[in-house]
Amino acid sequence: MTSVTRRLPWLAYAAFWAGVGLFFSLAEWQHYMRGGGRHPWEPFLWEMSGAFTTALLAVAVYRWNDWLLAPGRGRATAVAGYLAGFVPYTLAHSALMFGSRYPVYRLAGLHYEPGSLLSVLGYEGAKDAVSYALVLGLSLGWRAFVRGQRQAAEVERLKAHLAEARLARLQEQVQPHFLFNTLNLISSVMHEDVERADRILAELADLLRQSMSAAAVAEHPLAQELRWVEPFLSIMRQRFGERLRSRIEVSDAAARCIVPALLLMAPVENAVKHGVARSAAVVDVQVAADVADGRLRIDIVDTGDAPLDDHAGGTGLANLRARLAALHGDAAEVTLAREAGRTRVRVTLPARREAAA
Repeated sequence: MTSVTRRLPWLAYAAFWAGVGLFFSLAEWQHYMRGGGRHPWEPFLWEMSGAFTTALLAVAVYRWNDWLLAPGRGRATAVAGYLAGFVPYTLAHSALMFGSRYPVYRLAGLHYEPGSLLSVLGYEGAKDAVSYALVLGLSLGWRAFVRGQRQAAEVERLKAHLAEARLARLQEQVQPHFLFNTLNLISSVMHEDVERADRILAELADLLRQSMSAAAVAEHPLAQELRWVEPFLSIMRQRFGERLRSRIEVSDAAARCIVPALLLMAPVENAVKHGVARSAAVVDVQVAADVADGRLRIDIVDTGDAPLDDHAGGTGLANLRARLAALHGDAAEVTLAREAGRTRVRVTLPARREAAA
């Protein structure tokens, strides 16, 4: 399959010149027949030999053009090279074109006399000047097109690397942020209840072990993400006791969707930090996810009474938006709203399923 792909441009190139030769052959054939020509194949031999000879020399002109435009050679060198290239071009074109016709005439038993050398060079030289300029222009245009395609591919490659680096940096910012907040929590609890602090430390150790095992994974199924969220909520319940009630409701289809690692840590932390920590009443924190119309929708809802600005502040949601933008562009979004006494963070992104093993 690869060899066919490699040959395809050359086949297209040959077809192009065959079409050019056929076009001029038909035009010359009409003129030839009106003039009383006796061998209808002659116009086709003349024009097709001219077209295919030009096709062969066009490759040489393209290579010559590449050499002239190589780094280190000035514009004056290129212009001088273009002018100097015309002489060998027209000599080679005439030699190859007429040389290919003689064997055909010999096989047909006919004498072929194109004229004297000077008359042939004079007549063909005028046409070769046009064809040489045309081939040279096409070579310059094709070279510019290829260079543009390569530059575009290089820009896309650099953009991909930049996005990967940016995403890695943002993820590095999320992990210390979570760890700092959790250690802060343990520090405050240990002065009140040592056994509770010990339990939190044990749960934190389990969570960090899972984090380390997935350190090299940029994305994973939502079900795996919840294995990080559940210990976190358990740690928070150790801190707030009956003031925090949590619930996770995720459909099977949503659980199989691929999401960025640590996607939910920032919004869940915000729900606890602002919704629970700043409310004296019992606060429900819910994580729900479903799939609809090819989109994965994740809601993190809390019933605390903290103002919306508190949830929106800080780096957590900003990092979350930046990570999703790096991965999905405009196809993903994070919205924050307060309605019916609840604060809801909604994360929406394309529903990509885990590949079957």
